[in-house]
Amino acid sequence: MHPFVKILYFILTLSLMSFLSNLLLHLLFIVICVFAMSLQLRSFVRVVMRMRWLFISILIIYGFGTPGELIPHIPLDFALTFDGLQLGLLHIEKITIALATLNILFITGSKQALILGLYMLLSPLKYVGLNIERFAVRLFLTLEYVEDFATQRHKSFNLSQFDHLYLSADGLSTEKMVIFNKTPFNPLDKVLIVIFMMTVLILLILGLQP
Repeated sequence: MHPFVKILYFILTLSLMSFLSNLLLHLLFIVICVFAMSLQLRSFVRVVMRMRWLFISILIIYGFGTPGELIPHIPLDFALTFDGLQLGLLHIEKITIALATLNILFITGSKQALILGLYMLLSPLKYVGLNIERFAVRLFLTLEYVEDFATQRHKSFNLSQFDHLYLSADGLSTEKMVIFNKTPFNPLDKVLIVIFMMTVLILLILGLQP
């Protein structure tokens, strides 16, 4: 699949979550997570575990802050509510879908391919004065440096190293030449683009209805 099409469907997946019923959202959650785990289980688990404190915070905030039926047998003046926990789990589900989809996007394509897809997606902005070529090259070099930095196994990462990362990525732009080879769309890509456009049109019509 062309990287441009992958990015389109990543955006579509995030957009669909606002229109799906809870049952369809649960089904999408299962399908996306199973697919992500089948591609690279360790990578997906690592990404989810890094978000565990955010997930716990969401459960606490929604559980205690949402009015509804209280969970019995909790010896406190205030307690979790079933409605709050359900809403919190729903938001965690949406975040996990986004993480799984993004993980699939990175696993199934190289950095060069993804930057090419992003370049094609943003190319219309050239007409408003944005230098897309420079943006794409800088993003690629920054990602390359971050990957090299991560493989050095630093014991810790502090805020002062962000300056070092920026200055190093800035120096790379004058030393390297980055070439992106444009990949043609195959028939399947064209069909998927048509489906994407039709889906977006349907979502816009549904969103405009009172």
